[in-house]
Amino acid sequence: MSQSEAAERATESRPRSAIQLHTLRDIDEPLPETIRRVATAGFEGVEFAGAFLEADPYAVREALDETGVEPVAAHADLLALEGDLESIADRCRRVGCDHVVIPHLGAGYFRTTTHVDALARRLDGLAGRLGSHGLRLSYHTSRHPFLPLLDRFGLGFPAGLPSPGFLWERVAEAADLTVRGPDRTVETTGLARLASQTDDLTFEVDVGWAAAGGYDPVDVFELLGDRLSLIHVADVERTRRFPPAFRSVTPGEGLLDLDRVLRAARETGVDWLVFEDDDPSDPEAAVYRGRATLDRID
Repeated sequence: MSQSEAAERATESRPRSAIQLHTLRDIDEPLPETIRRVATAGFEGVEFAGAFLEADPYAVREALDETGVEPVAAHADLLALEGDLESIADRCRRVGCDHVVIPHLGAGYFRTTTHVDALARRLDGLAGRLGSHGLRLSYHTSRHPFLPLLDRFGLGFPAGLPSPGFLWERVAEAADLTVRGPDRTVETTGLARLASQTDDLTFEVDVGWAAAGGYDPVDVFELLGDRLSLIHVADVERTRRFPPAFRSVTPGEGLLDLDRVLRAARETGVDWLVFEDDDPSDPEAAVYRGRATLDRID
């Protein structure tokens, strides 16, 4: 293979750049104008957030067609999706989006293997319903699926009783801090259990929250294999040890070894890397900073 052919193949395999539009939620402008803004910054795709469910889909489609920006996915809350799946699916089809992502499920869904298995049945059922509309379903990871499953510590029965979710989250966090044995690997997490108990669900890995959970995002990529649909390039820093607390920061300024993760992301075969700065001090500048961040894998 010639050098030019190798370079061309590398370019073809390079994940494309998208931005999670939650980053720009504080810019007061219609969604079509935001799409034009990110196109000007050089992004090839957008991942929709809350404003998408309120915007005029015809105006959104017009902006996408005008700029050539692709609709990578749309985030939709689990309860909203269960309650109004047909409407959300229709809106996605109107703008040419074929991928729905459920973000940030709480710790209660990951208390025990029983809780995870119930969630798996629920999400696989939704994936099947969306599939009948020509749409795919992914789950966007947070820190919670990386907390230890409480039945590993003999707490499965009490954790299954009606009780405040935050109580068992604190128990899991305490166990995570004090009982980290050699068997604490990503294969023992609630995320691994969810992947093993689902067939049609895929996963958008938020690398910042994986790091906050105490795991190497690269290990998470390897765990999921071809079930990895998108990589969410975000970052966090710890603000308190216990109860653990974190805040979002600009990618590269927190826990994440950004360059290493970006290099590994390129090897996964995913089509898109999705940048998010959850709380930027200057959202307009964050658009350009995000594009420069994803360019670091060139």
